[in-house]
Amino acid sequence: MTALLKQAQAALTAGNAQAALQASQAAVRANPNDATAHYLSAAALRLAGRAGEALKTLDMLNRQIPDQPDLINMAGLCRRDMGDRAGAQRDFEQVVRLRPDHAPAIGNLASLLAGPAPEKAIPLFEKLAALQPQNPEPLAIATGLSLRLRDLDGAKALAGRAASIDPDAWLVRSAQAAIALAEDDAGTARTRLEPVMASARGAPALLATAWGRLAEACHKLKDPAAAFNAWQSANDIQRAASQDRFATYDGPRSLASAERLANWFSNHDPAPPEVADLTGPAPVFQVGFPRSGTTLLEQMLDAHPDIETLEEQDAIGPVIRAVGDRPETLSRLDTLSAADINAIRAAYWQQARPDGPPPSGRIFIDKYPMNLVWLGPLMRIFPDAKIILCLRDPRDCVLSAFQQRFAVNPEMYRTLRIGECAQLYDAAMRAGQAALASKHAVPVHALRYEDLIADWRPEITRALEFLGAGWHDEVAAYRERAANKAIKTPSAPQVVKPLYKGAIGKWSAYRFVLEPALPVLAPWIDKYGYEAS
Repeated sequence: MTALLKQAQAALTAGNAQAALQASQAAVRANPNDATAHYLSAAALRLAGRAGEALKTLDMLNRQIPDQPDLINMAGLCRRDMGDRAGAQRDFEQVVRLRPDHAPAIGNLASLLAGPAPEKAIPLFEKLAALQPQNPEPLAIATGLSLRLRDLDGAKALAGRAASIDPDAWLVRSAQAAIALAEDDAGTARTRLEPVMASARGAPALLATAWGRLAEACHKLKDPAAAFNAWQSANDIQRAASQDRFATYDGPRSLASAERLANWFSNHDPAPPEVADLTGPAPVFQVGFPRSGTTLLEQMLDAHPDIETLEEQDAIGPVIRAVGDRPETLSRLDTLSAADINAIRAAYWQQARPDGPPPSGRIFIDKYPMNLVWLGPLMRIFPDAKIILCLRDPRDCVLSAFQQRFAVNPEMYRTLRIGECAQLYDAAMRAGQAALASKHAVPVHALRYEDLIADWRPEITRALEFLGAGWHDEVAAYRERAANKAIKTPSAPQVVKPLYKGAIGKWSAYRFVLEPALPVLAPWIDKYGYEAS
């Protein structure tokens, strides 16, 4: 290996993207046919947040030198960074087929599947543990996934195996704390984590999760100051890991995008086409700010045999691409023909339900809370839709969103700071309410989380009547049904438990944190009928 390549490798190991780029690109110039130089250049580009450029280099190398596991694995990482999860999964799976003991690809595939399919990720982490018998991390990570699947015994077995390798590793302690929290033993959870977190180092997502567990333990022990500090530590880690991608991003699904949509629909009210000219069914859009009870309501509705729900999958890409979020593109809503709109509707259904639109008589609910921001465009593409608007005390919404370990995207990036989270809440509600103020608004049913918790059956009955479904006894068994599902959102542990009022008014213990954000939230507190005190 030449001196330049050694310099590039050392810089990559040290996390110095600029130095790695300089050395690797100098090596490429010195020897344009050196595949290693191109590979290190791609790795440096990815480290610098330029995954698209890195992928071009890797695709070129993969054509020249096919079936090279390391090249394909790096391409998968680039696709993952760019949001192409399906492409990343194909790459990682190809590597594992080519070389079943390729530990990096197994770990990458397991991590990719951990969110949407924990039941598939756990065996991969166990396979990785077998390849790395002195590393407790794969088993500790699998412990958390087992808890998500509500398999406490399986989680304990995995954590025990991890502890037998290194009982004092912070990630092992995090897994043990997660089990303690699942057993309502906040004291043990805090004791396991608090001594080690200040010195813990590792993958940002895992560190943030551990800090979040410590925060939850402190909250349950009624120590809000310590809880807030731990949540802030978790959020600082996630923010630092994602700021290059999202800090200045202002495209669709950003805070700036929500503000543009709010402003435009406050001043424009384009008429939709006649419903008679449209083809295919319309969904029900279930929206609301994150942590407003959307998952609980969705699981209740999904228990009805005539209802099908789509949980937390962004399916409105065809609508966003067609009309955008800027004045020059939103003006297309005035000129789209029925044929144009029918094409967008068909593309939506291909995304939301690849097997085809639901049959007649079946109600399809697209539950994606932040589609609240896009109600203006959605009501013009689907003027025959219905909307369920989920509400919760804005202070509890913002605090709870701040506390969660969401997958970071342009919107959820803003929840990592209380002030920015309040701004996102305000922009989202202004965009949604501007749309709902239209003389062309579709039918809307608003449901408050607090009312659902207080007396759920009449609330859900009214929602079912709005949907045209009517009561069915299977709805009463929603918890049993949910217990057998892999729910994607952070609300999964709560949904399967009996309804409880402990989260109502939670914000009051954290007034010291929320105080600067209250003026932003005040208009919505008043509008939705919550007490200002």
